[in-house]
Amino acid sequence: MPSSSWTFKAVGEVLDSRGRKALIPAFFVALPAILFYAILFRKAINVPFMDDYEALLDFLNRMTELQSGSAKASYFLASQFNEYKLFFAHGVAWLQLALCGHVYIKLLCAVGNGFVLLIAVLLWKMFLPDYKNLTHRLAFFIPVSWLLFQLQYAQTLNWAMPSLQNLPVLFFSLGAIYLLVRPGQGPFCGSLVCFVLAVASSGNGFLLIPIGVLILVSAHRYVHVVCWLAISAGCIAAYAYRYNVLSSQSRLQHSVFSTVIRPRPLYVIAFIGNAAAFPGRFHVILGLFVGLLLCVFFFVIARRGYVRKNPLVSYCILFLLLTAVGVAGLRSDLGLAQSLDSRYGIYSALFLIFAWFAIVEEFVQHEDVPLLHNHNLLVAIAGAVLFALSMDGVGWLNLESRNRWIIVGMAAFEHPVSRESSIGPILPYPNQNARLDELDRRAPAILRQSTKLGIYKPPAY
Repeated sequence: MPSSSWTFKAVGEVLDSRGRKALIPAFFVALPAILFYAILFRKAINVPFMDDYEALLDFLNRMTELQSGSAKASYFLASQFNEYKLFFAHGVAWLQLALCGHVYIKLLCAVGNGFVLLIAVLLWKMFLPDYKNLTHRLAFFIPVSWLLFQLQYAQTLNWAMPSLQNLPVLFFSLGAIYLLVRPGQGPFCGSLVCFVLAVASSGNGFLLIPIGVLILVSAHRYVHVVCWLAISAGCIAAYAYRYNVLSSQSRLQHSVFSTVIRPRPLYVIAFIGNAAAFPGRFHVILGLFVGLLLCVFFFVIARRGYVRKNPLVSYCILFLLLTAVGVAGLRSDLGLAQSLDSRYGIYSALFLIFAWFAIVEEFVQHEDVPLLHNHNLLVAIAGAVLFALSMDGVGWLNLESRNRWIIVGMAAFEHPVSRESSIGPILPYPNQNARLDELDRRAPAILRQSTKLGIYKPPAY
């Protein structure tokens, strides 16, 4: 009996010691998320911005004015913004309106921003899942957290419409791949749900169709292939309902299909290296350089057989690569610098993160040295921390500048110089395109109608 008591006590002491050691890397994993959300919360304002007027407020205005359930359902399925149908964003905004009686832009932004945390949880589930040493696993995950929770992609954050489009599609798409790779009926059903939600979030969710078929055929799960294709057909039918193919933002071609098939290799490479596009004269060169390095790295590890070692991460990289090709088809004639736009920064961050996954699995985890003497790990952590802190500084300034612009526009709308004044709530700026000119003209009427219907009430400035 004393021997048994001693054994349990010894085990408890070991577990307690390991737990205390894990607290240090766990703190450094959590710290960037705390900074990230503290800044976003501090800079959030309850005012719509740019695309929010057409994509959210105008959608809700029209839905509110429709009387019958069938008319509402038809409009929900037919509603389109540029090349996309934003079923998920529209559904979240519509649900908030139904539950609260009005739209709270700040809360919609918070919902969208929250998907970054869900992506982090999913990445943790993917990262060294069979690794036994929790302290080491957390330490290896520190660069991932700092690369993800940073404000380089601030243009997507604290902005209701993009945050409810660009972030959920990543979580649901990577989640669908994660579940597809796992055997069993339960994970497969979960992958179908994630697939539908990915398509509902943004058009690049359709890239899961060939990836899903490839995963299932490779595993000889042919019954699941049939189910996958049946659900895919349903998603395509929903998207095709009253779809306007002449809705591309391309300056040269208005057809979605005529733009997406044009390859633009330099645009794809710059898109992949977007994270290196620091503000300055050489941001395009830096983006191309880092994008090329990542392409070479992924090619090398593929030659080393990494696809067989970790098919899950390999399929995730394939999804990101196909997205880069699709964006190049749709946006490349807007200029190479457009591939370095802040809204695409999270895709590049994920390329870097999955590159680090491969480095850890192939090299770092096998180094039999203490963590504080693991030079590769320490360099990666230092680089990720410096990158994140610098991007948080740039993102803070960008969010501050955007907020000032939004508030001045709303103040101009609320306090017009004359009854005929149409200035605000969106301020025009030089060299903007025809679509933004049209939005400038429509935004005041959309806002007045939202206020009249009780959908949204702007704060007084």
